Amino acid sequence: MPKIKTSKEEVLKKVIPILRMRGVQNSSMSELSKVCGIQKSHFYYYFSNKEALIREVLATVHSYFRHNYFKIIKSETLDITEKVIKIKLLLNSIFRTSTGGCIMANTALETIHLDPIYKKEIRLFFQDFILGIQLMLESNYDTEESLMLAEQIVQDIEGGILLMQVYDDSKYLNNAISRMEKIILINS
Repeated sequence: MPKIKTSKEEVLKKVIPILRMRGVQNSSMSELSKVCGIQKSHFYYYFSNKEALIREVLATVHSYFRHNYFKIIKSETLDITEKVIKIKLLLNSIFRTSTGGCIMANTALETIHLDPIYKKEIRLFFQDFILGIQLMLESNYDTEESLMLAEQIVQDIEGGILLMQVYDDSKYLNNAISRMEKIILINS
C-alpha cells in the first residue's frame, strides 16, 4: 500500500461513516485503515487501539453536534420559529442524509450490554440533545414539564431514525421532527 500523508481529522472523517453503517464490532482496524488509504501502523500513530478510536469518533461527532446545535439554540438573532427550522435542517443533515442513522444510538445498542465503555460519551451527547430541546421549550412550559417533553421528543426522534433505517423510509424521522416542531411552537 502506498504511503499517504493524512491528518487525524481526515482519518476521522473517513472512519465515521463506516462505523455508522457497519458498527463497532464489524469494523476492524485493518479495514478502517484501508478505507483511509493508510497503513495500519500509521493508523496506530493516531489511535493506540480501537477503543481510543471509538472514543475519539464519539467525541468528534458530539462536538460537531453540540457546536452546531447550540449555535442555533443560543442565537439571539433568531426567533423560536427560525430556530426550529434550523434545528430541523440540522437533524435532517445529520440523520437523514448520512447512511446508518445515529452513530451514538447505534454504538449504545451495540456495546452497552456487553461492555459499557462508551456509556459516558453517549450519555453526554443525549444530555446535550435533551438540554437543547428543553431550552427551546422553557418559554411555554415550566422546568419539569419542559425536561419531560424534551426527553420524549429525543426518544421520538431516535425512534424515528431507527424506523427510517428499518423501513428505508424517511417519513418516520420526518414525522418525529414535525411532532417536535408542533410541541415547541404550540404558543408561539
